[in-house]
Amino acid sequence: MNKDKLIEKLCEAIKKVREKNPLVEQVTNYVTINDCANVTLSIGASPVMADGKEEVEGFTQIANSLVLNFGIIDVQPLETIIKAGKTANDNDIPIVFDPVGMGAIEYRDRAILELLENVHMSVIKGNAGEIMALAGKSGVTKGVDSLAESSEAIESAIKIANKYRCTCAVTGKIDIITDGRYLVKIENQSDILSYITGTGCMIASLVGSFLGAENTPLVSAVAGVMAMSISGEKALEREEKEKNGIASYRVDVMNNIYHFDPDTIKKYAKISIEKINHKFSMYLITDEKSCLGKDLYQCVEESIKGGANIVQLREKDLGTRDFFDRAVKIKEICHKHNVAMVINDRIDIALAVDADGVHLGQSDMPIEIAKKLIGYNKIIGISAGNLEEAKEAEKNGADYIGVGAVFATSTKKDADGIGRETLKEITDKVSIPVLAIGGIKVENMDYLKGTNIDGICVISDILKSDDCKKRTEELVEKFNEIK
Repeated sequence: MNKDKLIEKLCEAIKKVREKNPLVEQVTNYVTINDCANVTLSIGASPVMADGKEEVEGFTQIANSLVLNFGIIDVQPLETIIKAGKTANDNDIPIVFDPVGMGAIEYRDRAILELLENVHMSVIKGNAGEIMALAGKSGVTKGVDSLAESSEAIESAIKIANKYRCTCAVTGKIDIITDGRYLVKIENQSDILSYITGTGCMIASLVGSFLGAENTPLVSAVAGVMAMSISGEKALEREEKEKNGIASYRVDVMNNIYHFDPDTIKKYAKISIEKINHKFSMYLITDEKSCLGKDLYQCVEESIKGGANIVQLREKDLGTRDFFDRAVKIKEICHKHNVAMVINDRIDIALAVDADGVHLGQSDMPIEIAKKLIGYNKIIGISAGNLEEAKEAEKNGADYIGVGAVFATSTKKDADGIGRETLKEITDKVSIPVLAIGGIKVENMDYLKGTNIDGICVISDILKSDDCKKRTEELVEKFNEIK
């Protein structure tokens, strides 16, 4: 996706909000609740601010999106917030979460981490200090304010996007948004926007409004943040001319959000987008036969040392007990190197060893059922051979798509090859990562140039090699050259 395509998607997004008028349930900060409701109305959505423990489940079930804000945790008990989040997950309702005050005090940090352990978020939005604290850094917040600039939080934002499988938005002088696949920067700004209490809370409401209109998390986050940034910048232009003061400025911001439309985006957006290395760019799939007598566990570990950043345990001929034992050992190796391990097909094995996720084929269990069984915070990948299957996987909540077979392969003898055109079509039309699979080697990887794939899945070219580490390094180097 390039800048022009992103602008096009943002213009479509605001139209969808105004057409659909999504219902946005918000468990938010009492300090800013009125402004959050008004900004939701201004952008074209419908707010409901229900946070009672007796009603939060019911309102979440009928909503199109959910906004969770940690502004006043005592007023909104953690159990109520978790209940709302779990209800949204169970009903495939997208969530935007604002971890207000992360990094300020130990109690709030624990509560935020507990929520994230129990609920999968579509978007996590915060200031630089909050996002950096969530990523494990200290000394970057002062109460609910940030001591760091947004530009300092890029690495942390990517880490959060990858860790929690979400889009992460960092607000500041330059707004940073990433889904771990793309990095977007918005440079519309106003120095006096910070004098209005709760603009961050209002941004979460805006993002929730776009999410509720069935826009992707990345587009929703960019659109919500941009709506506030452009509105603040336009209001500043008037303030600098007329010197009306902060109260009038605040009203102008709300008016500008009300008038936010495709023409505003095209005229005022100061935006850039770049593709970044995806966390699953070098995907190793196991097959003991391909090791040609070498120790499988040693091959896996050597490949990880060479750059494999996820491992799929795929052993079609093993019985359940042997598969379980192997999964335990492979997981131990992977986690020693901070690499994810997913299980091919076998959800029972994934549950038994607490794997990081599963990879499913077209004839396996439906994604939505698998998510409920293994948990919403687990990785779910799916195989696809055409655009229709890829779009269906995205719609049902897959985290990535393995597309192939690209070339003839001994491990998938019944798979028909797909062309570069199909790969390019899929990467252009879906917003989740696309990984190419099937017979990929260093020598034939030039074929994939220009397809915009996010990674490669490899079995034989690594495991049959005399030096799995070196071969993986060569594959990584070649992929970085052609991507």
